[in-house]
Amino acid sequence: MAIYGDFADHAFSDVAKVLQRHTGTLFLQSALGGRSVELHLHRGEMRALFMDGFPVREAMRVQDVLRQLMNGATGTYEFEAMAPHELTAHFSLPLNQVLRSLVQDARIDESQLPHEATRFVTVQGAEELVGGLPVTLQSAWRHVSPLLTRGGNAAEVAQEAFISLEEARLMLFRLRAAGMVTPYRAAGVVPGGAAVAAGTQPHFQSQVAPAAAPEQVSPVRRFLNALRRLTGGA
Repeated sequence: MAIYGDFADHAFSDVAKVLQRHTGTLFLQSALGGRSVELHLHRGEMRALFMDGFPVREAMRVQDVLRQLMNGATGTYEFEAMAPHELTAHFSLPLNQVLRSLVQDARIDESQLPHEATRFVTVQGAEELVGGLPVTLQSAWRHVSPLLTRGGNAAEVAQEAFISLEEARLMLFRLRAAGMVTPYRAAGVVPGGAAVAAGTQPHFQSQVAPAAAPEQVSPVRRFLNALRRLTGGA
């Protein structure tokens, strides 16, 4: 199985959530200012991190790279399924939990914020994640969770929480990165202001979906893999 796409369409945090049950390597070409990034993942745990083919092992540096990816990863990504023994193992970090802990401090570029009309809905099991959120985000969640259970956009969140539209967009970005909400599309044609019946969950489709594998591994990736082996990074 291969999953690939472009960060112009998908947030890094969304890609990480899609991959939390899979094992393999996530290769990000030109993700950070032209630099490539490779993550070795095993069922939600990150086992190794490489930049331009070289290992990143220091805890603070690993967090810094993840924070940058959350702030604005660019370019294309490709996930290749692998057996656990084929992965490099430098550490074992619960990736989505680490991303949730970093989300409040992330400096988000305005271009990464959701459009004010994009509607979000609470994901199943979100309440179980509240305890792992930064305190300020927990407080924000308590204010807007009833609205987002039904589905709402930044304009509605701003009105509900008595904050500016820009603050509402940032809040939704952080809640999405923390795995609490996801964008959704109604199963049928529903007027923009229509409410969802009490006690029901709106139907939605993930914007990140598995796709057919590319025909071949890119020359850049082959070169970086070879370089890592030569330098003892594997």
